[in-house]
Amino acid sequence: MVDVDRIRRMLAQLERYRGLLAADHPDPFRRRHLVQTAAQICIDLANHVIAADGHRVPRDYGDAFRVLAEAGVLDPTLAERMVALAGARNVIVHLYIEVDDELLARAVHDGGLDDLAAFATAVAALATEGR
Repeated sequence: MVDVDRIRRMLAQLERYRGLLAADHPDPFRRRHLVQTAAQICIDLANHVIAADGHRVPRDYGDAFRVLAEAGVLDPTLAERMVALAGARNVIVHLYIEVDDELLARAVHDGGLDDLAAFATAVAALATEGR
């Protein structure tokens, strides 16, 4: 069973970071931090739901969103966009490749904020269901 209080706290944090991202900070390092943190909150929420509901163990951060799609928590299309967010988080954290700050800014505003909201709505529904 999900910890409803924990879910609500994490969703409040996600909404805070989503709002900060919507403010369109010109500093690329600040934007990277905000994207990284928002992605990590989503990953942590996904892993909490997976563990609480006894779903299969994800192979990596991105796979956590696929597990939620398999369980019917997320729409598969949204899940794949969240996988991409987890990948962006990994690039930012581990610097696998140079971060394209212009591309990151466009991704945030060309659907990224909506994806965060849709993810939050799906997870919030679990908290209200009392699963």
